[in-house]
Amino acid sequence: MIPALISWLYETDEIVLPAYAATPKSKRLQNLRRQTFGKRLDRAVTLLELSNSQLAVLLNIDVSLVSRYRKGIYSPHGNNRLAEKLSDALVSRAERIGKTPDLAALCGSEAEQLSADMVSSWLYDFTPEEDNAAIAQVLLRSLDEFTPHKSLPGTVPKVPETTDVTLYYGMEGLRSAVIRFLTDAAQENEELLLYSDEPMDWMTGDRAYFALWASLMAKCVSSGVRIKIIHNVERVGIEMINAIRGWLPLYISGRIEPFVFRSVRNNRFYHTVFLRSGGACIYGFFPAQGGDSRWYEYITDKKRLDLLEREYNSMLYDASPFLKVFSGADGEGYRSYCIEQQGTRTFLLSEFPVFTMPEELFTRILDRVQMAEPLKGTVLDLYKGMHSRFRDLLRQGAVNLILCPAGAGIEKSRRLNFALDLVNLSIDYTNDEYAQHISAVMDLVKNEKNFHLTLLPESPFQEIQIAMPGDAVSVLRCKEPYTAFVFLNSALTKSVSDYLSELIGNYAADRHSTLEALDKLRHLSGR
Repeated sequence: MIPALISWLYETDEIVLPAYAATPKSKRLQNLRRQTFGKRLDRAVTLLELSNSQLAVLLNIDVSLVSRYRKGIYSPHGNNRLAEKLSDALVSRAERIGKTPDLAALCGSEAEQLSADMVSSWLYDFTPEEDNAAIAQVLLRSLDEFTPHKSLPGTVPKVPETTDVTLYYGMEGLRSAVIRFLTDAAQENEELLLYSDEPMDWMTGDRAYFALWASLMAKCVSSGVRIKIIHNVERVGIEMINAIRGWLPLYISGRIEPFVFRSVRNNRFYHTVFLRSGGACIYGFFPAQGGDSRWYEYITDKKRLDLLEREYNSMLYDASPFLKVFSGADGEGYRSYCIEQQGTRTFLLSEFPVFTMPEELFTRILDRVQMAEPLKGTVLDLYKGMHSRFRDLLRQGAVNLILCPAGAGIEKSRRLNFALDLVNLSIDYTNDEYAQHISAVMDLVKNEKNFHLTLLPESPFQEIQIAMPGDAVSVLRCKEPYTAFVFLNSALTKSVSDYLSELIGNYAADRHSTLEALDKLRHLSGR
């Protein structure tokens, strides 16, 4: 009876089986009991009569972030300090307005047992998939907030003199050896091969030294030095995110080729190899529990350097690519890479992509802005290529599109979305053109069974868009410098996939409801 009722409600000849039809009753009840972080927080905030702005003040964060928390677009799970402040704020508010018993009941507890830890346990009672998705949120926010010119030292600190010796002792010795190594590398312009599994205190433990290290690395990259580095991270987590954050300013140069070991490291020994092909190598191998009683060789002997390079290449054999970086100048390389990927495509975008509009509308927009030849021909060819790939994807499998369209009442201009192909173009819609584009998207929703659109109430990110071509994750900067970060690590791509699936699970609607939302947006935009 239920499938027939659904068929009648949505005026379709297809008998649609509801998602729970094959789900055992016990599992359905379990699913009903389980709520996402956003829903739990929203219930608590509503109960405690807190506005978004009031909670933002208590947490010392932007009010838009609170809105995203309540809507389930973000969670502060990856930020322990913020998570603690949130639980403390809710408990304090409940005590202040006399609603401790109500908050305790919401958490499934008694008033006398209520504590910040209990509230935190209730808020963050994540499934493994949700827990994994929270890691992706930390990574994506880092990329969204990344500003290249603010991430490296503005001026190069004074480089202290180093002694040219063959042995360096302890942490201070390693620091001196690295200064000598990178100073020479920036001048010699030879490839660097880097690996170390020892703790990074020597680099990050002193802010002044870290600034010096970062400036020397930046100097190497700007001098044309290419770098291969094997990151010693076995699983996704905050350790991996922190490594990515530290290297982002250098990754964006496109001169760094990062890898990650597939196997678990040896916890009994530490191994460091910083090698400049044919020039020098800092080499250390010592017990993990040896403390500062360690020493490093500074090797310049040609025969030993050749052997060490073979050793490094054998380590590369046991490592897998971690990240590919495509600059805006290499848009063609990025497009070629994406064409090679197979499988379902999932996109998290800030606006409808241009490949979802008809060619006639796109051509008319180019005519309106009076784009000069040969640029017009180049842009039209790019559009045709994108549109053709999109149609191929629809024939091959599913295309999942997640976005928050600007809509009406937004003061800033609505621009055509070229970011997925690393195209730096800025063309504004007219209201009528935007309404026509929405009409074309509505036709896709109606007629393409492999096209799935999820509309968000708020955009998760401001400066990035995300595409999952096959088993990789592409994070694309939407402003200068236009860059595509393509993450290849399976644990990390699983984390992003879980996050996107969580958004779809929270906000996906049936086709009828989606069409109603688009129709409303179309009429508002066409005014």
